This record gives sequence, C-alpha cells and structure tokens, in this order.
Amino acid sequence: MATQSWHLDRRTFLRSAGVSIALPWLEGMAKAAPAERIKPRMCFTYFHYGVPMPPDDHPDRLKFGWFPVGEGRDYQATETLSSLEPFRSKMTYLGGMSHPLGRRVGGHQAGDVFLTGADISGKLYRQSVSVDQVAAMAIGGANRFPSLVLSTSGGVNRPYKSHTLSYDRVGRPIPSLHRPQDIFERLFGAPSGQSKAQQRQAFELKGSILDTVRDEAASLNRRLGKRDQQKMDEYLSSVREVEKGLVRSEKWLEVAKPDVSVSAADFEISPQSTKEYIRSKYDLMALAFQTNSTRIATYQTSSESEQGYEKQFPKALGMNITSHNISHERKDYEQWSAYSQFLAEQHAWFLERLNSIQEGAGTLLDNTMVLYGCCTSETHVTRNYPLILAGGSNLGIEHGHYRHIGEDVPLSNLYVTMLQKMGVPRDSFKDSTGPLTEILG
Repeated sequence: MATQSWHLDRRTFLRSAGVSIALPWLEGMAKAAPAERIKPRMCFTYFHYGVPMPPDDHPDRLKFGWFPVGEGRDYQATETLSSLEPFRSKMTYLGGMSHPLGRRVGGHQAGDVFLTGADISGKLYRQSVSVDQVAAMAIGGANRFPSLVLSTSGGVNRPYKSHTLSYDRVGRPIPSLHRPQDIFERLFGAPSGQSKAQQRQAFELKGSILDTVRDEAASLNRRLGKRDQQKMDEYLSSVREVEKGLVRSEKWLEVAKPDVSVSAADFEISPQSTKEYIRSKYDLMALAFQTNSTRIATYQTSSESEQGYEKQFPKALGMNITSHNISHERKDYEQWSAYSQFLAEQHAWFLERLNSIQEGAGTLLDNTMVLYGCCTSETHVTRNYPLILAGGSNLGIEHGHYRHIGEDVPLSNLYVTMLQKMGVPRDSFKDSTGPLTEILG
C-alpha cells in the first residue's frame, strides 16, 4: 500500500536558508513506521554546595530540610522541595549513595566526579569517561548531536572547579555551552556553508527562524490530522517562546560577569530574568529531546566555582550573599532552604515541561530519565548525595518512593541501570557492583 501524504518520516525537517527545524513525534510518523519504538532519553542536572540538613530533632526539620522524613512510599517531603510534589508518582528520592572514590576529595572538588566516579585525589588529576559519554559513544551517532553538554558558566574552567559534567573516553573535559542563543542556533541552524554571522543576519532580517519556514510549515500542517496539527501548533509555539526569552537571557549573561559588583537596579537582575536564564537551558534540552536532535544531555545549573555566573543567583531572591556563603551557614537554615527551593523550582518547571509533551503512550517525561543531584550532602561532606531520579516510567523505572540505599552501594550502580535502559549493553561502569534493581518495577 502506498504511503499517504500525511505519513511522515521520523526525521522530517522544516528547512529554509540557514534553518533546519526537526519535528516532534507525530502520529503520522507512527503510521509511516509502526515498528519504530520511541527512543529513551536521559538527562543529568547538577547543583552546587550541598543542601540544608537540620538535625532530625530540629523544630523546622520539615520546613527547612532537603531530604524527606521517613522512607518508602509514606515519606514526608519537606517544604524546601514542595515544588516537586506534583511529580511524586513520577520520581524517586535516593539517599545514602555516593561515589566511593569521590569521598577521597573535599566537598568543593567532588563535583568533578559526579558523572565519572573517578579518583581525582592526590597530586595527579586522573579523570575518566563520564556516563553520558559512554551512552553517546554507543548510541549517539543515530542523532544529529551525540549529546548536549550545557552549563551556566560555559567552557571547562579548571580541575576541581569544573564548568562541565562531561568527559570523553580518555577523561578530557568536554567544553560546555552556556549562551542560550548559541545553543539555539546549534540546534536549529542548518548545517550549510553559512557562518554564524550570516545565519544570525538571516534570522534578524526575517524576524525569527519560524518566519523563515512559515510557508513550508503551513503546507505541512494542511496534510496532518487534527491531533498532529495541535501538536505542531504547540511545538512551534514552544520554539517561539524560547526565541522570545533568549534576548533577555543574553542580556542577563552579558552583565552578570564574575567579580563585578552589580545590583538589581543597575542590571535588572530580578527573579524573573534569573529564572529565564536558567529555564532557557532547560527549555532547550526539552526541545532537543522533543525533536530527537539528541537523546543525551547534561546541564550543570550551578558549579562548585565561585567565579561563575551562578555567583549572582542569590540576588534573584533579594539576598546580598553568595551561594557559597549561604551553604556555610550552619545555624540559620532559612536562607539556604530558600535558595535550594529556588533551584528546585526551576527543575520542577523542567519536569513539567517534559510532562506536558505527549509522545506515544505517555509523555516525554515518561520516556526520559532525569537525575538531579549534587556531590555533597552537607557542605564538604562527600557522602549521602542528595539525588532525585524522575521520569522513565515507560522504561520500567518504578517511582513514588524515598529509597535509602546503603553506603556500600556505589552511585555507579544507578548509572549501569540507566545505561541499560538506554539500550547500551553495559554490565558495569567504574566501580559498580551491578545494576540498581531497587528502582525497577
């Protein structure tokens, strides 16, 4: 039987000069290739400096703490992470886990090993491949980008204060992208002979990348069924919203330079502009997953370096204090809790973004494993990492628990499970002892 006009190839693009927009998953694609299974994704996001951990007998333990109270399905979430409660059935708290080799270094150094589990102690800095790049080398070649490596401050910085979570097969740091406009153009700029300057000029002349493909989009839309038309409209609206947010995000990035004394009045560093900057990266990852541009992403929302743009984040909450100093306050947990809550709210926004995108029998979140965490619990304590695994319900991940795993179980066990769920045939990673079966349904 001949393929109907509304049956689309999974790799259909809208194209024009300097622009190439991959399409999201549509029902017409399933009709064209009914045997094609929706591919799983995975994402790793990192925050810095640990979390507030008032003692269990503290009167405000449930208000200011990070880790839940109790275990299993009956745990009580703290107010600090209240923004994540809508995803209770689609996420799992993991307690007690860490990288055994990461315990050999100080708290502000351990962030470098979040995805590698390497031994970077001693005089020699010995990194190894990160779990995202293991997956990228195995399956990333089937996508336009093997992986997406993002951060707040960009580049690699220096050992022990890295601005990237990702390391190649021999342990070399992979420079992270941090300018939203550059990431956007990387995702949607056509692989033509045009330079970045030429592409930007084309965008400016036409107003937006969507304007350059408007006629082709309209033609395609007429061939789609009503549900696919709705999905296309939602997707293109999302692209437009990301575009609109880039201008303010770029302005924020330009003025929030490290080691510069700034004020909200001088540079409009407001909660809204800071949120837009963080969320722009989250939104770009969602678009990359939605269009199958990549299946693997890392985002270092905040590094262990006091020289990055994240140094300015607390100003968004009206705090005239650095995030590093907030984390060292051991008596008053209120500021630390408020800052942790702010970061968690941005992550919750990302989960909602993924969960709002329908894909096959579920949502994009159901097909994506998202790990959110840090390499210290309390500041400088490189044990009992604060970790939340969300998504992946369609991949066999069972959620709704606070699982306190023994310290003898390395975090690499979780990475083995995630690799296997991605379709990467690995039985081990670094110092793993096997898969983390506790999270499987």
